[in-house]
Amino acid sequence: MSKFFEAVKALFPQSRAFQLFVENKKYKLVKALCELPENVRKEGELVYFDLFPDTTRFPEKWEKVFALFFTKREYEKRREIIDSMWKIIRGGQSAQFLQDVLQCIDRGIRVIENVPTSNPRHSSIVELCVNGHRSMRCGNRKAVCNYRRGNLGFTPTIIQNDATSDYNIPFDTDYWEFCFFICKSAVRNNRGQILYIEPIILDAVWRNYVEYIILKIKPVQSTAIVFIDWQESEEAAL
Repeated sequence: MSKFFEAVKALFPQSRAFQLFVENKKYKLVKALCELPENVRKEGELVYFDLFPDTTRFPEKWEKVFALFFTKREYEKRREIIDSMWKIIRGGQSAQFLQDVLQCIDRGIRVIENVPTSNPRHSSIVELCVNGHRSMRCGNRKAVCNYRRGNLGFTPTIIQNDATSDYNIPFDTDYWEFCFFICKSAVRNNRGQILYIEPIILDAVWRNYVEYIILKIKPVQSTAIVFIDWQESEEAAL
């Protein structure tokens, strides 16, 4: 109530006749008029929360703003997708910002920059050696055993400025600097370079949204290497 009282006080003319500092009859009258019924106060709070897509009572109005049309399967993440569209408008092109927006679709998505720069052509599968609890590249004389990590049957996709394309990365180290990964996690060597990217499994129903978000946010000169294993759910198959 006090905040509403202060707001009403500000509406009066700036003169001695309308100063409401002394607790006289005029002060008490105005203060009494500023007592909000509980239902009015709650309604005012709800109207304020309508300003945000994750708390609004009318998500269908937000959908019209962003021209979103949800299928039955997409409806479960209705608010999360609206929230991601809202965040895009606020701007930002960093890896962290892109990750925050993509996590509106799935909390397991990670955006990992290729820093320090390594060859992204070799990131879908790697042979590692173990020395104690340490992983290292095959060929190291201290290695005592080796194992392969990755799936030869999985091929990542590339998202550039205009379309999604097959996994085709040039032998150009300058190009590698502008690559980043959309994935579940990464394995690095002792110099911090990425050896292997672990794909994340997502329902194919979210593919259009994910790829749209990546294209909308990423810097124009960069290339997203997408390690997402898109799988059709049983519901879609029916």
